[in-house]
This record gives sequence, C-alpha cells and structure tokens, in this order.
Amino acid sequence: MADSTVMEQTTLLSSKQSTGVPEADMYKKRLERSPHDASAWMGLLRVARSSNNDELLYAAYSSALAQYPSSGHLLATFVELELSRGNKSSAESIFNNNLFNVPSIELWQSYLNYVLKANVEAGVDVPPENRSTVMECFKLVLDNVGADREAGRIWIDYISFINSAQTHAPYEEQQRTDLLRETYQTAVSIPLLRVEEIWKSYDAFETRVDRMGAKQQLSKISPSYMTARTALREMNRFWDTIRATQSNTLPQPPGWTAREVEHLDAWKRYLKWEVSNPLRLGGPDAHKRVIYAYNQACMELWLYPEVWIEFAEYYTTIGQQSDALTKLQTASSVLPESLAVQFAYAETAEKMKQLDVCKQVYEDVVATQRLHMERITEKYTHKLAKLDKRLEKRLEKPSGPDQNQTADQSSSDSDMDDFDDADDNASIGSDSDGGDALAFGEDAKLKRTAQRTARLRKAVEQRKDAINVRMEDELTERREAFTLVWIMYLRYIQRSEGIDAVRQLLKRSRSEPHGYITHHFYVAAALMEYHVGKRPHVAGKLLKYYSKDYSNNASYIVEYMNYLANSGDDTNLRAEFERYHSTPVGDTNEMWTMFADFEYNYGDLSAIDKLDRRFINKFAHESVLTRMATRYSYMDVDCVAAREFGFPYRKDIASRAHSADTRSRNANTAIDASGLRVHGESESGSEMLSVGVASVTGRYLNKQQLLAPVTPNKFAKPSVNALREYDPVVEPFVPPESPMRSASSNDYRAAPTMSPGPQFKHLLDQGDVLSYVAAAIATPDVSSFDAHPLNIDALLGAIMQMPVGQCAPSNYRPLSYMPWASRSDSGGFYRSDSQSGYYRGDRGARPFNSRSRSRGRYDDVHRGGFQARHGSRGSHRQQPYARSPSYPNDTRSPNYSDGRSAQRGHGPRLNDRSNYRGRP
Repeated sequence: MADSTVMEQTTLLSSKQSTGVPEADMYKKRLERSPHDASAWMGLLRVARSSNNDELLYAAYSSALAQYPSSGHLLATFVELELSRGNKSSAESIFNNNLFNVPSIELWQSYLNYVLKANVEAGVDVPPENRSTVMECFKLVLDNVGADREAGRIWIDYISFINSAQTHAPYEEQQRTDLLRETYQTAVSIPLLRVEEIWKSYDAFETRVDRMGAKQQLSKISPSYMTARTALREMNRFWDTIRATQSNTLPQPPGWTAREVEHLDAWKRYLKWEVSNPLRLGGPDAHKRVIYAYNQACMELWLYPEVWIEFAEYYTTIGQQSDALTKLQTASSVLPESLAVQFAYAETAEKMKQLDVCKQVYEDVVATQRLHMERITEKYTHKLAKLDKRLEKRLEKPSGPDQNQTADQSSSDSDMDDFDDADDNASIGSDSDGGDALAFGEDAKLKRTAQRTARLRKAVEQRKDAINVRMEDELTERREAFTLVWIMYLRYIQRSEGIDAVRQLLKRSRSEPHGYITHHFYVAAALMEYHVGKRPHVAGKLLKYYSKDYSNNASYIVEYMNYLANSGDDTNLRAEFERYHSTPVGDTNEMWTMFADFEYNYGDLSAIDKLDRRFINKFAHESVLTRMATRYSYMDVDCVAAREFGFPYRKDIASRAHSADTRSRNANTAIDASGLRVHGESESGSEMLSVGVASVTGRYLNKQQLLAPVTPNKFAKPSVNALREYDPVVEPFVPPESPMRSASSNDYRAAPTMSPGPQFKHLLDQGDVLSYVAAAIATPDVSSFDAHPLNIDALLGAIMQMPVGQCAPSNYRPLSYMPWASRSDSGGFYRSDSQSGYYRGDRGARPFNSRSRSRGRYDDVHRGGFQARHGSRGSHRQQPYARSPSYPNDTRSPNYSDGRSAQRGHGPRLNDRSNYRGRP
C-alpha cells in the first residue's frame, strides 16, 4: 500500500468537511452510506484524477486501497500514477508492501516495467551489472506469476532479453543456447494464452541450432506441450464463465444474488479443476499451481469466508499446517466479523497447541459482538431520548408548529414527521365561531391544550413503538451471534481446561447485560455438567435456577422438561407440566406434545386418558382419532394412522376439497361427534368422509400450518369433484362420400373440409399424394378458431378411393408384392426378387446375390455407390450408379450437410434424400 507520507493525507475523506469538488462530495456521501459501492469508488477516483487536486487524489486512492487492499488493478494504477509524478520512493514502497501479498500479474508487470526502465536503454548495450539485475527481476517475476495464463507476454520478453545478450566466446554462446532451451521448454509446458506462438519460436530455435537434432529435442517436449495446450482450452472455458459472471472489478461482500452465486460456483469449479492436477505435474509443482489459483480466488473473492477456509484446508491436506494458520490469521484480520473464519482460526490454533492464540481469538470475538450490541442499544436509546426531549419542547410552546426549529433539525430527524403532523392538527381549534364567548374562555383553552397534548403523546408513542421494533429486530440477530460465540468459547474451555473452568466462564457470562445472551447458552452449560461433569444434580439445579428468568420462554421450559424426562425425574416433570400448562407457555402445542409422548411411553392408562381429554379440550384441532393415531405409534412407525385412519390421504383430500366453493361447502358440512368433518353429497352422488386440514397433527402435518390462517379465496384450487373422466366414443371409420356417414359421425366437433383448391386436383390424378397434402395444409379452412388444419378423414377417404397404382412411382411394383423392403441411407426403397436375381430401386435394376438377407443396411462408398451388409449367408456390393436424369440433385459423390464427401462406414444421412422416390 502507499507509504506513510501518503497515508497521512487520507483525512480528507474521513472528515466531515467538503472536498471542494461537488461531484466528489456526492460520491463521498454515497460511500458513507455504502462503503462497498464499487461504482462510487471508481467515480471518486475518476473525479480525483481530473481535478488537479493532489490532496484529493492521494486521499481518494489511499481510502480506496484501505477498503480494497487486495485489488491489483488499484495498486497498479496508483503505482503508474506515482511514477508519472516522479515519486519513486512511494512506488517502491507499494512494491515492497504488496508484491508478495497480492498475486496480481498487472502489479508484477508494473514492477517489471519499472526495473526495465531503470536498467535498459533503447539502442544501447546493457551493462553486465544491469543485465544481471534485469535477469534476476525476470526470474523473480516468473517464479511468482509465471504460471498465470496471461503471463505469455512476460515469457516472450524474457526470451527476447536472453537473445539480445552479446557473446564473445563459444562457451558463452553455449550457455545462452542452454538457457534459451530451458526457458522454451518451461514456457511451452505451461497453459499460456500465447503458448502456440512460443512453440513456433522454439521450433525455429531448435532448427536454427541443429537441424538434425531438432526433431529429437522437439519430440521430448512435445507431450508436455500438447498437455498444456489441451489444458489451456479447458482453462479458457472456466475463465470465460468467471469473467461473464463478474459484476464488479472491486471485491464485494456476498449479497447472495443469482449472479454472485454463479460467479462463486465458477471459481469453485476452476479451483477443483486445478486441484485435480490436469497437467500431471509432480507434487511441489502441482501444489504451487493450486496455491496460486487459490490466491487469485482470494484476491477477487476477498470478502467471502468460505474461500479462505477452503484455502486453509488445502494447506492442511498437503501437510503445511503453519501456512494454513497464517492464511486464517490473514482472513481473520480481513473478516473480523465472520464467525466461521474466527472459529476456524481458533480450531487450527488449538490443533497446533497454540492455546494462547486460540483463547485470544475467542476473547476478541466476544468483545466484537458485545460492541455491536452496545452500539445498537446506544443508537436507538439516543433516538428515544431525542423523541422525549422534543416532546417536552413542543409541549412548552403555546400552539402551532415550532418556528424556532432550524432547517437542519427538521431535515435530519425523520422520526418526528408524524409528531409534527400531530402538532399541526392539534393546533387547529375545534370551534371557529368568533361570536361565541366561550371559545375564548379558559375552559376552551384548557380543552384545546389537553387535546393537543394527547395527540402529541400518542404520536410520540407510535414513533417509540416503531423504533423499539427496529431495535429488537437488529438485537435479535446479534443475540444469536453473541450466544453462539459464548457456546463455542464454552466448548473450547471444556476441551482445553476442563469442567471447572467451564463453571468460571459461566459465572463470568452473568455479568453481561440482561438480554444479550439467550437461553441456549445456559442449556448448553447445564448439559455439559450432565455429560462431562457426570453431575446430574448440578445440571438440574442450573436449569431450575434459570427457569425463573425464562419462565415465559416455551423453548427453555421444554428443554428443561426433556432433561427431567431423560434423567428419570418423572415427579418433577409432571410438576413442571402442571405449573406451566395453564400459562402462556402452555398455549403452544410443543410442551403438550412432549409431555404426551412421555406419558404414552412410560405412564399408566388412567393418566393417559386424563391427558388426552385435557389435550382435546385445550386444542380445537385435536380429536379422539388424532390422539389415538399419536398414541398408537412409535418413532416413525405409524401404520395405524396411515392404513386404518388414512390420515395422509385424507389430509390431501381435505386440502383439495377446501379450495372448492366456500359457501356450497359450508352449506353441506356438519360436524360429527368424533370431531371429523362429514361433507355433503358430491357431484357423483357419493359421500366423502375426510379430516379437516387442522385435524391432523404431529408427523402428518407441518405444525406451522396449524397456526396459519386459511384464505381459500386467495389460494383457490380446482375442485376434484368438478372434473369429468374422458370417455371418448369409438366409432368405425366411414368414408366421407359414403351415404352411411352422418354429419356428426367420427367428429368430436364439426371439422372443416379439406379444400386446397381445384387447381391442385391434378395432383391426385397423377398420384402425387404428398404434394396434395402439402397444398391442403398450406390452404386450410380457418373459418373457426380451433379448426383442424387438415381433415384427416377426408384425406384418408381420398387416398382409399385412388387406384393402388397411382400411390407408387412407375418404377415400383405394388408394396404388397414385395417380399421385403429395406430403406437405405440414400432414402430409397430396395426390393429383391429372388427368382430373377435383381433388386430394384431409384437407380434401376442391379444384379445381386439372391442369398443375401433383407435385414442389412446400406452404407455409402467413397465413389458414390452402396455397400449392403446382409448377414452371415452372403453379401454384395452395389456398383457405382450414374446420374439419374429424373433427379437433378443426385450427384455421383453425394455430400453431407457439413461439406464432407460420403465415406465408407456409418455416417450422417444425405442432405438431398428427400428428392429420392420411394419415401412414404
């Protein structure tokens, strides 16, 4: 990042003062509201570059780099800006601080250009010491980013720089040749975008050095080059997807939109491909490529915790535990609010026996989460106090709006809008009759003041309720995180220091403000005493002690009762149920269901009967059958409810019937004594017995649906009873001109006649049925909206009335005469005549082996003929045929649709096959 002299100039954006550039002030306000607004950052940098204000420019870039320290593009741009201004010390500071932390090829290219510009002059021989510096720079750059697919330009520059060296002795020439060969062979083994260009240059190099030995050198490295080129094609597909799904050039926090998830999945697919080692490299080289790929992913997905965690996990799999811990340490500083990163960092430190680091991580996370809770409470408490203060000031004035209120106060406090409206409405007198003397009396003034005060207080209370709701929503989310941190801390203390340290941590948690920690933490602590400390009485005392604080929390009471049931304390279990069943906690089904399961398994029959009656009286959706279905089941064995009561099926029927017409259903509905709904007569005349949607409980219905209101008018469903079965009447076919055919025979509805026009009648006379059908489809009768485009009955009738000889071409015998017919790849029909020894087709008669089978297939031959493979009893090959005068599209060597000539073997069908006769 920029050096300290530049960082000292970043106070401009952090302060409230104006920058002096209106457009920059606009972007600054946007960034105050949304610090990760990438378009605002890029706009601010653009305005800063064009403002000729050095202070604004340095402040903008320093603030952007502080927000996005992994952006290689921003770093490279800032370096180029500093070098253009002659600030070499600042540029070198950026290189020293970021080159090895940000694997950006753009930044490394800037560093290489900086070194080349300082040591190489165009048209002048490079001194030996400068050449040595440049060579070391090239090696450093290629060692860090040489595996990048966009590093081809750097490899080509390196090769060109080696070639430019002057040699004065044969051994120097041999050294340069060996270095060039080594460089070429390394470069062509990497999937670079310009790998083919480098390979051509290497080929020319080997040919120039030794024409006879070039083939041997190229053959040794050719497999690696082919592997790299194949891998490059696969890699390009991954990178095309990554770039297509990228929304911003700057890293953004995950918003979990569809595009962001697709972008993340594209990166993960690429990383998985790199881990699979497609180049078949050795261990260290393969690990180096994967590590570079993960570094690139972290640079772009800077604010995604899972990428950092998977990177550290890869380090662990290859045995580099210290690197994994270092990577998670970096991630914890980048994402201090990510609980997943912090927990992973602490667990990795615990595995490496660095307990001090682990404990410090938990302490920092607890402090961070507590700070968030305090800030939320402080923010909304300040708003509530501000409302009370403004109410007092408003009540002190006589009436009317506050004239002394400044514009800034009225514009900055949006919570007082309703408050001001109430004051304005209260200032209007209730009696406008100036002649009434009582309107000016003390009683009227007191009445108006009382009304005004009541309205103002009501407006303030409404605003307070809204503020409290927002505060509670934010605190609820933070409470869960804060409680989870304490539970994870509790687990770590138990693993590292024992159960006694857990009790000390439990005492310390009581010092947290009330409401910061939920009941889950105390349940976890009590169960840890039970399972780890082996002291059930201590666990029971803890749960009973905190039940006073969470007496209105149904989840905690149920957990306490579950503990009593599991520990065998059925006496206290029944006592707790009797204590809470009549309270608001007992109004939920959760506690009743838990206690009923206990009684069904371990209670006596009289207690079960008593509980079932209380259950039915407590909840309207319960009945005798629902209680029996639950009682006659165990875990997932519920055959009674499914087979004999049919609850799963009746639930489905009831849910569909519920969407029918509400008024007609209610008119025919009666309540049976057993609690089941008996529906009235259906359309089919049969009675349907079903259970209402809310009458099935437990595992047969989602419990959340029991409390959800049903609005059939909003969620209407089709009635099953209104559906009719499709039962078509099948009649024998009657020709259209038959006198036996009625107007409605064979017609589901009146169909239009096939009338392509009299100008097409000659097609039928000539036997060209296909052309006649095409004409009929092209000119349909569209007199009705849903008319058929073609009357199939009329078509079949026309075909049946035609002579059989008109349905086939002149060079065919009737199909019924053919012993067999086979369709070849050329689209024609071939028939055999075993007596004459000839087969006929589109190309005339050809002799053939009469013993051949008819189940063969015809494959095209290069010279335009056909080969028939018929089976084990014989085969024949058709001679090349000549051009047929009847078919101008028929050529000697037919072509496929992709331009290839017909070859021996199995290929695609000919593209002119529709011109051959014999097609049905």
